[in-house]
Amino acid sequence: MAEVESEAVDTNPRASLRHPDSRAGWGVRGVWGLWGVLVVGVLGAVWSSERPPEPLGSEVPAEAFSEARAWPVLRHLVDEVGPRVAGTPGQARAAEYLVEQLRGIPGVEVELQRAAGVWVDGHEALDYRTENVLARLPGTRDGVVLVAAHYDSAEAEPGAGDNALAVAAAVEVMRALAAGPRPERTVVLGLNGAEEAGLVGAAGLLGHPWLGGVEAFINLDAAGSRGRSLLFQSTPSAPWLLAAYARSVPHPYALVVGQELFQSGLIPSDTDYRVFTSEAHWPGMDLALYQDGYAYHTPLDGLARVEPGSLRQLGENVLALVRELARGPRPEDAGEAVSTYYDVLGVGMVAYGRSTAWGLVVLGGVFSLGALGVAWRRSGVAPASVARALGGLLVWGLFGVLVPVGAALLLGFVLGRPHGWYAAPWLAGAAFGALTLAGVLWGSAVVPGERTVLARGAAALVLAWAVGAALTAVGLGVAYLFPWWTLPGAVLLGVACLRERLAGPVLLLASVPGWVLTVELMWRLLAMFIPVTGRLAVGLPLDAVVALLVALAVVPGALGLGVALGGGGRLGRTAGAVALLGLVGCGALAAVRPSDEEQPRRLVLTHMEEQGAPARLEVVTEDGLPLGGLLEGRSAAARGTGEAWLAAEPSGLGPLPIAVKQEGASEAGRAVTLSWWGEPGTQLVMRLPRDAVAGWSLPAQLPEGPELVLRVVVPPAGEWSVRLVFRGEAPVQVNLKEWRQGYATRDIEALRRGLPDWVVVEPEACRAVSLAL
Repeated sequence: MAEVESEAVDTNPRASLRHPDSRAGWGVRGVWGLWGVLVVGVLGAVWSSERPPEPLGSEVPAEAFSEARAWPVLRHLVDEVGPRVAGTPGQARAAEYLVEQLRGIPGVEVELQRAAGVWVDGHEALDYRTENVLARLPGTRDGVVLVAAHYDSAEAEPGAGDNALAVAAAVEVMRALAAGPRPERTVVLGLNGAEEAGLVGAAGLLGHPWLGGVEAFINLDAAGSRGRSLLFQSTPSAPWLLAAYARSVPHPYALVVGQELFQSGLIPSDTDYRVFTSEAHWPGMDLALYQDGYAYHTPLDGLARVEPGSLRQLGENVLALVRELARGPRPEDAGEAVSTYYDVLGVGMVAYGRSTAWGLVVLGGVFSLGALGVAWRRSGVAPASVARALGGLLVWGLFGVLVPVGAALLLGFVLGRPHGWYAAPWLAGAAFGALTLAGVLWGSAVVPGERTVLARGAAALVLAWAVGAALTAVGLGVAYLFPWWTLPGAVLLGVACLRERLAGPVLLLASVPGWVLTVELMWRLLAMFIPVTGRLAVGLPLDAVVALLVALAVVPGALGLGVALGGGGRLGRTAGAVALLGLVGCGALAAVRPSDEEQPRRLVLTHMEEQGAPARLEVVTEDGLPLGGLLEGRSAAARGTGEAWLAAEPSGLGPLPIAVKQEGASEAGRAVTLSWWGEPGTQLVMRLPRDAVAGWSLPAQLPEGPELVLRVVVPPAGEWSVRLVFRGEAPVQVNLKEWRQGYATRDIEALRRGLPDWVVVEPEACRAVSLAL
């Protein structure tokens, strides 16, 4: 089939029939073969870059990081100590062990800090106590570099990934630092014991005298236990931090999109980074493991889930970064804030600000205009041809997104079989990826656009530049991808004009740099997002979101194939065959159970006892989806999507241990003292109208807002009390709830025994009372 119809309407006098579709010079099979090789190469390169390095043994030099030397610390915290909930004996044993290990390092000073206070976080106040372990390696000049990590864990979990791995890495980093030359700046290791209680362990660290001159901090945390630790937050106003990271770390792994997602609130987690930056205003970085988040905050977070090499990647990066930050004069803070940072396949690091981002947009525009000029003057590719091709590419891409997203909506909302990808992410990639390719091929068959390969290549270049410029204009970090499309694309479009019979394969090769970075980004987003859906509680199937992320990874490469192949009925038949494979994958997604023992479904079981009401068992799915048949055969009252109540017997805990003492009125107001006797591991939450309170006895200002919320997160041994001063004589309604996370009553145990092995339970007991004070 001759595909030169568009040449007849070109107005450029240089137009001719010299530039046939690439299939004339390369062949359909050749184009498909090259594209297949590129697909395998791109996926292989990304997969390899996501894996941590091989762990090293204890034979490495003393001043180097050794996973083998760090592993015993990780094993002891997980297997010997176990859960390390703030304020419990497990946390105290962990602190004692860490003090012992650090005191065994020559030249390192160690201190166990017992801190207490009130941290006001927005409209909420947190009354806390914490045991923090600090170690100091004195430097030769002023200034402190802080390495921070929390060693406590959530209830009923061994906490291997979150956060014993980071603690073990930090201890080994201090040992390696002490074995080498003395640093110029003092290095302080701050291991806090109450992060899971509301970031209050970090709040306790702020007042320690060793941290009076912190110039930079590195916070280590986790939401998973596999892969590489990601640099996902860094102080934008301190670009020298990212420069130090780029210069020093042997295994760079960073992503500005992670920072944007985290700070947007879409990730239901928080870290001590916020305390250090918002309260102390220290510049710093946040590093975290995130892969295999299925085990996060569950009993499955044990040593068996830790991937060999993850400890080495984190430890070697932190050791190199600390040495870099601890030497030489600190750069001035003046300079452009960093808006973009990322790594390239774990090999190199890129970081720059808004002016550089716009510079890349301008440079890409200049290169693109030059390439378009060459295509017009040498090969007769007129603007009208490019415009027709651009319209075609937009339709192709739209088909490529709508087909997999439509199939996903069918799975989730019509067939009622959502989230099969939760336990089988690879199956979602295959099914939705095949449907994306089929959609692009269908689009190219229905709307061929411009039949000339060079015109299609020029249109793809214009599209990439326009999208990159738009994303840069709105300030989204994902714009970093598009220079990798436009700059190589512009150069190779010019080359293709010189070798027109090889234009298709040349333009396919031009797509490789951008496609690699795009697949790398979507791979990470899927690895982060899919486990998070198990605790996101949006109440709707999220199949369409997963399909969209897969489509965004596949569409650019599929468009590159379309540029080389063009359109026509034959591609429509090929699209049907590819779509059939995708539909078979969707059928498998519909048939597979969304959860298994390794990727379990999460249930929160709360034994609730409110004053004046019968006891009940509240069942809530953390993914927000319907309970299905999990409560089959039980008399459950539905309370909404993914929620139900069951009748329960009294827990046996008795009434909430609260005492109230009225102290009478004065000029300041009416004073009331409220006392509580809390067991280790419990929390008390008090809520009352803010405008009714004139003052209190706690060492902090009253939070602002319509409601005053006070949380006692780590109760003292014995009595805790607060003196409240109320305005006026009218009674004030005070609501009190005592939470015991990890506490399983008889009713919870009975229900848990009847649940399948692919369900993990988070038990808790709550006693509530409402008082008119």
